[in-house]
Amino acid sequence: MHDGLRLGIRLFLFNRRRFAIAVAAVAVAAMIMFLEYGFLSGVLEAQSNIADLMRVDLVAMDSLRQNMHRWDSMRAVRLDQIAAVPGVAQVIPIYEDWAGLHDDDDRRTRRIMVFAIPPDQIPFAIGDTSTLSRWLKMPHGFLFDRLARPMFGDLIPGRGVDIDNTKQDLLGYVHVGSDLVVDGVAVMSIGDWLARHPNAQPIMGGIRVSPGFDPLRVRQEILSRIPYGDTIVMTPAELRSRENSFTLDYVPIGVIFAVGMVAGLVIGAVTCYQLLFNEVLDRLAQFATLKAMGFSNAYLCVVVAGQALFLSLIGFAAGFALTEVTDAYVSGRTMLPIHPDPVALAIIFPLTVGMCIVAGLAAMGRVISTDPAELY
Repeated sequence: MHDGLRLGIRLFLFNRRRFAIAVAAVAVAAMIMFLEYGFLSGVLEAQSNIADLMRVDLVAMDSLRQNMHRWDSMRAVRLDQIAAVPGVAQVIPIYEDWAGLHDDDDRRTRRIMVFAIPPDQIPFAIGDTSTLSRWLKMPHGFLFDRLARPMFGDLIPGRGVDIDNTKQDLLGYVHVGSDLVVDGVAVMSIGDWLARHPNAQPIMGGIRVSPGFDPLRVRQEILSRIPYGDTIVMTPAELRSRENSFTLDYVPIGVIFAVGMVAGLVIGAVTCYQLLFNEVLDRLAQFATLKAMGFSNAYLCVVVAGQALFLSLIGFAAGFALTEVTDAYVSGRTMLPIHPDPVALAIIFPLTVGMCIVAGLAAMGRVISTDPAELY
């Protein structure tokens, strides 16, 4: 380690109280940036969660359905036409709509999202396929999302639950998750759903391609055989990307959380500058002595830069630890997937280091202007 870096760290550690305050300031700034980024990524992940859960090669839906929370259904005949295309192994109709779930404890009815799927063709990764298939074959039953918000009460398998004033038996649980619009999900068989809504149309279709066929070429063939322009076909990855783009373009969450990250960065930079500048002022006599002994301005700048770098590393580590605790609490309260990920680390670590280095560079001006005559 460079002598200047070592000296800067030892000087910084000499005043333990100031060092602790500086670390806390950097940690809070890093935590704010982590939390703001976590909210943004959590919202995007939640909004596109269904696309991530789909275990199909392609997804077909009505062309008017610009995002997953629009309820533009598609004509069932389109799925029959898609099933006749060479290379298509399965077409899985998926029905989706709101329903009212009645809570006997507080006698309130709350809105829940219902997915109706074929028992023998599970298009989502929401649990063990064979178990779900067996449950969904039981008449008048449904599966409840274990990751739903707690507002629906304590639903226990084996108990009857009123859904749209019709008694349904809770058979088991699935794992789906909530988002900004959906608080919880129920899954039932297509047979039970159509018995209630005989005129319902599927909201999308999951397409599984036969082995040896390219999904993209099969998509081109599907679209060429449905020349009406009322159907779009995407891969699950494209559907996820489209959902995230829609959320960022039409909901101002990107700007809100970006401003929050910038605010955390500015707060941290200003606080670091004040602390490092005060550290320089307190050590002004020592810096002047070093200059009188022949040490260059570059050496003294390395001393301050070492303090800034050391502060950024310790502060970032403390901020990351705070983030783990904060994210766990916020995620539990909001039921959103908020957690630090490698992308967050790759963004916020350089920002934290840069914030402290910039603050240190600003404080170096006082070091450079220090005159050995100030000793006397």
